[in-house]
Amino acid sequence: MNARNNILKKPIPVVFGLKNHKLNNKEKEFFKKSNPLGFILFERNCKTFNQTKSLIKDLKKTTSHKNTIIMIDQEGGRVARLKKPDWKLYPSAETFGKTAEKNLNLGKKLTFINSLEIAKDLKRLGINMNCAPVLDVKYDFTNNVIGDRSFSTKPKIVSELGKSFCNAHKKAGVIPVIKHIPGHGASRKDSHKTTPNINMDIISLNKVDFFPFKKLNNESVAMVAHIIYSKIDKEIACYSKKVIEKIIRKKIGFKGLLISDDINMKALKGTIKDKVLSILKSGCEVILHCNGNMKEMTQIHSSIPLIKNTTLKKISKLSNLR
Repeated sequence: MNARNNILKKPIPVVFGLKNHKLNNKEKEFFKKSNPLGFILFERNCKTFNQTKSLIKDLKKTTSHKNTIIMIDQEGGRVARLKKPDWKLYPSAETFGKTAEKNLNLGKKLTFINSLEIAKDLKRLGINMNCAPVLDVKYDFTNNVIGDRSFSTKPKIVSELGKSFCNAHKKAGVIPVIKHIPGHGASRKDSHKTTPNINMDIISLNKVDFFPFKKLNNESVAMVAHIIYSKIDKEIACYSKKVIEKIIRKKIGFKGLLISDDINMKALKGTIKDKVLSILKSGCEVILHCNGNMKEMTQIHSSIPLIKNTTLKKISKLSNLR
């Protein structure tokens, strides 16, 4: 293991992906050496219940700290990494939003029940963090990358159902990650493919896009959108101190752990090292790297600074990371 990590048993502030449904020797050696904060799983990693549970146990053995994140995107609808026959398919967020349009209390109740079932699936596997719910408010021009992943076009419904989703996850012992802070709904473009630019003023964003995040600003973890909010800053959000400090921390009031969206999305420009250092310098605290590319992961490990004590304190408060 790298000496700087070994002495303090500190993780590096990154969540890595891996290539297949079991660890190969190179990955085992690298993860033990680099000591990442955690791992994110995709459909390529989750073939069956027993295989996935075994993989998660093996992943946890590679880290030398007690707070290993095991993360997944299991929203329901088209964003679901756990598939049949071993796992149930769950409805999209929009399904519950349509119910809430007619009966808010019923929408909240059904969202809670659905979220609890998802979280129980994750808990049985050893997954302790889910990148959901989506708190992006949908517009009539919202790019389909969000689409039915959004609960509603109404900020209040998004907030209320988002809160129900989070409460159910926490009841089951799984940490929800609210996303994509400070709001992806007003984007006409897909940040997986290009850099979206939202040209709305802060007053308009505050009324709609920021609203659900303000209502859920006491949640523990949030994922930062790969978007430029040009009336706030010309830098993409995860590179921008203005967005992180003035909007997310102050205006929205979110004090929890901030994790980037995947740094391999085409919204971000520059080298791997440039991306990592720019994100951490902005005040975003954890890097997400999903593709399992060993060359890139090695570059991250060689360039990333040790995790900050303030970040470690936030992570230590996430009691489900065991």
